[in-house]
Order: sequence, then structure tokens, then C-alpha cells
Amino acid sequence: MKTIESILDPITGYLFSITRDTLHGWYDLEIGIPKGWVFNENKEIKCEVLNENENGKLIKISPKKHDIVVDDLIAFVELIIETNKKITEKEKEFADKMADMKKTLEEEAKQFYKELDELKENSFKNLNDKFEKTIGEEKGEVRRGKKPKIAQTNSDSSESTDNTAESTEE
Repeated sequence: MKTIESILDPITGYLFSITRDTLHGWYDLEIGIPKGWVFNENKEIKCEVLNENENGKLIKISPKKHDIVVDDLIAFVELIIETNKKITEKEKEFADKMADMKKTLEEEAKQFYKELDELKENSFKNLNDKFEKTIGEEKGEVRRGKKPKIAQTNSDSSESTDNTAESTEE
């Protein structure tokens, strides 16, 4: 047979009291849990909130049937504790994952805005440099559509040379 202390050890930090319900002939447990923890009764064990404040809740755990013993109530409290610890662990994992994702996203945004700022700063400088070069190239050419005199003389002389060559061959 186990000692009472070893049986109560898993719920020691949560157990407020054990009382005897003399009317029904069974025991009730009163436990304190943090405010955000969840619990629910089932078809054999009843849960009743006795008191609630900013620190937590005081809950009365009692049997609904005569064949439920104190060990069953203790096992039920252990289930509440384990379930809420798993929930807390999952929430922590998710919060850590969200923090990592937020950090990664912030780094990507920082890099994006850095590249965007560089683009804003350098794009017109580069475009202006290219534009100035094309303007310089266009200055050498006549823009009005007139042929330069040199080009006309060369084309006229080549035509006359071609004509002369053709007439000599005939």
C-alpha cells in the first residue's frame, strides 16, 4: 500500500484541501490552478469553480458516482495538470516559431528596403549617365533630317563615278 504523501505528490503544488462529503460518503478535492488553464468534467467526475480571481481558480473536484475513489480524483487532477502543461508547451513552441518567423521577415524587409533605397539613389544617377552619353552621341549627328554636305558630296561623287564606269563599259 502506498503512503498518502506519495499518492498526493503529483498534485501537491495544486492541492488546496481534501474534504469528506458525509452526506454522499465520498471525498472531494479542492485544487488551485492558474486562471488560463482549462478543465472539464466528465460523466464520472464533477468540476465546480468555487472561487476565481486574477491569480487563478479554486476548483472542487468530486465524484458523480459512489464507485469513484480518491485515487481516481487524484488521477483526474493529474490529467488536468498534464493537459494544461502540454497546452502551455505548445503555445510556447508556437510563440517561439512566430518570433523566429517575425525576425526572418524583419530581416527580409530590412534587406528589401535597403535595396529599394539603393535603387532609388542610384537609378537616376545611372540613367542620367546613360542619357548624357546618348545625348553626346546624338550631338554628333544632325537631328533635323538634313544630310550633311560631306555626306552629299561623297554620295554624289560615288554616283558620278558609278555612272562614268557604266558608260565606259557600254
